[in-house]
Amino acid sequence: MKISRLALRGIASIPDMECDFGGGATGRPHDLIVVTGPPASGKTRLLELMLAMLELVGPYQGIVRASDWMEDPARGARAEMDLFLDEGAASSPPAPTAHAVVSFSATGVSSEIDRAVRRWLSRYDHDPAHGKREYFPEGRQRAWGARRDGLSAAEQALLRSSKDPQKYSFVPRFLAELRTDRSRAPRFAAALELLSPSVRFAPASRTGDPTACFTDATPSSPRTGIPFDQLSSSEADAVMIAATAALVGLDHSVVFLDRPELYVPPDRLVAWVRSLSRLGDDNQWIVATSDQGLAGSVHKSQLVSLGMGSSSQGESQRRPS
Repeated sequence: MKISRLALRGIASIPDMECDFGGGATGRPHDLIVVTGPPASGKTRLLELMLAMLELVGPYQGIVRASDWMEDPARGARAEMDLFLDEGAASSPPAPTAHAVVSFSATGVSSEIDRAVRRWLSRYDHDPAHGKREYFPEGRQRAWGARRDGLSAAEQALLRSSKDPQKYSFVPRFLAELRTDRSRAPRFAAALELLSPSVRFAPASRTGDPTACFTDATPSSPRTGIPFDQLSSSEADAVMIAATAALVGLDHSVVFLDRPELYVPPDRLVAWVRSLSRLGDDNQWIVATSDQGLAGSVHKSQLVSLGMGSSSQGESQRRPS
């Protein structure tokens, strides 16, 4: 599943725009879209609008309020999204493409999409053959406190579009179960190696702290048995993204990522973002950033540029292909 087109009108704090995410002659949308602009230009807002639209046309039981998205309640707001669903026979999408329309008004929200597509989008499981949506918000952080979320699909579904600061409370339990989970452990280890140059996964023993399963990647005198809560912020971020990808089966999915530059040094950022495509099969990553180096590293057809300010006076420029 990928987003191939987006058209917005009357959305609060986002300029009216039309974005074509198509990849030219191939007919397939780009695997990487970069949303860029200065602080307070609406980058996060745009990511969360796309998540809200997907929730309305294929709900995972989240809540979307019309009042959160209308610039002018008297006029209402409208958003359109084209989806590319051709994932092959394994996941059996009902059609290769779908057109969705979402309307926000004083009386509430409404959405239009083919019924079979709605049912398909609403289905959630950890099967990697079926596309999902995922959100890595700016405030990603280690799971502190007593809360430990479960790992089942039913327990995790509500968290997929969430920016709850405790979204990653499942990680300690996930790391504990990797001691015996022979299917997810290799995927987690490979994903972590892609995302972090400094730490590696080494399964913890059956006794002691189950999260003490990390080792330095330093060739000489590496530390071993490092607990999750002793990792650096960059290492912990890599663990949370890798754990999510391994747990939910992050393939054929639309993945939203906000502000990677908060966790990755500038000299590694472009390579790091490009490595995300190797975390799973045929995902689309939509990344919001203020980093001009990252914005300048992609083709103009992969770039959504938002102008100054967070009001409707800001400009959105979709550069021609």
